[in-house]
Amino acid sequence: MFSRLELKVPLIIASGPGGFGEYAKLDDFPWEYVGAYTLKTVTYNQKCGNLPPRMYARDGYMINRIGLENPGIEEFLSTLKNGEYDHLFEKTKLILSLGGDDYQEYIEVTKKAKPYLGRFAAVEYNFSCPNVSKGGLSIVTDMIEWQSLLLEIRKELPDTFLIAKLGIEGGFIENFAEKVAQAGWDGVTVINTIRGLMFNDDREMLLGGLSGPNLLPITARAVYEVRKKLPDIYIVASGGVYREEDAEQLLKVGADAVSIGSAIFQDEQVIFRIGKHVLEYLKK
Repeated sequence: MFSRLELKVPLIIASGPGGFGEYAKLDDFPWEYVGAYTLKTVTYNQKCGNLPPRMYARDGYMINRIGLENPGIEEFLSTLKNGEYDHLFEKTKLILSLGGDDYQEYIEVTKKAKPYLGRFAAVEYNFSCPNVSKGGLSIVTDMIEWQSLLLEIRKELPDTFLIAKLGIEGGFIENFAEKVAQAGWDGVTVINTIRGLMFNDDREMLLGGLSGPNLLPITARAVYEVRKKLPDIYIVASGGVYREEDAEQLLKVGADAVSIGSAIFQDEQVIFRIGKHVLEYLKK
């Protein structure tokens, strides 16, 4: 029996673009339409991220290669205990995103975070970042080890709403989602960015994660396939949402909630427009 994530609006700020709550400093940010806010992925050790250039955009798509820059779990928990994120907790529900470079780091970061998870609505584990040499996508290349990891995390966190963030590379995403469900997890986020390569205006080659509105049909198909195989699992649709109609399409094919990422780089008020439309659609 799968749990449900109760949100006032089925709209979530994606991990990464929302940073560690920077948008909470904006006076006109449309919090009434934010169901939950996912923090940037926190790993066991600090990550300084990749060297510039880190991002490049063209019409319809963009490449980012941030590299999971974050302070590490110890420093993150220190700022959490010092009230750094209290203003965010007052605004909306928070989802913690965790990651690691290998099996043991995923377990250790889980154990470190465990005493503080009662404050979070859910924990999303990043199993799909394409911008790091270890962890991220590579963790799912050994399916037996990954299944063991899923089971061990669930054993460590029996009462936490667990979400696995999955990508489309390495196999059919619905099969990955099935392994998540079999391990007793509550939900999946589909999809993450896709490995891409492009040259910027300075003719520098950028290898990173592809995102942007062109991802929408891929996200929609992924949601559709996961829902067809798993009628009851909680699905967060992530990728390509830039317009009101985009969110509606993803809800129609089976998403429980829609995540907005790179679109807020252009205009954070997209949350207002999409959130308002989603609520109107759900009333029909």
